[in-house]
Amino acid sequence: MKRATTSQFGDYLRNLRQQRKLGIRQLGRMSGIDSGALTRIERDERAPTPQTLQALAAALEVPLADLFARAGFATPYDLPAVDSYFHARYGHLPEDVLASMNDYCQRLIDEYGFDPAGPAAREDEKDELSKQ
Repeated sequence: MKRATTSQFGDYLRNLRQQRKLGIRQLGRMSGIDSGALTRIERDERAPTPQTLQALAAALEVPLADLFARAGFATPYDLPAVDSYFHARYGHLPEDVLASMNDYCQRLIDEYGFDPAGPAAREDEKDELSKQ
């Protein structure tokens, strides 16, 4: 796991805990994880293990896949495309709503130049290779 990802996970975990109005000790009791270990994860001093993520997902009532992705255990290639995710997660919604959600995300992607599939193999190295 990359250090930046760990820092982002710590912030994410803290926000989840605070949204649920839980103290660090209370989350520790609910998850069976030492509160000191949770503090170190939130402060970017320790990376969570898959077992820790599983316990936190149960205690915080969030999908385990979300925690794995946020903690850097899933790569962009492991994740579904946005429209597939919307259909899987929100398939109970009308088709026009799902299409609207997908369109909105696509506009954001276009505006910020983000490619959810990531660079193609060695694509990020093209500029460096051409300079040589």
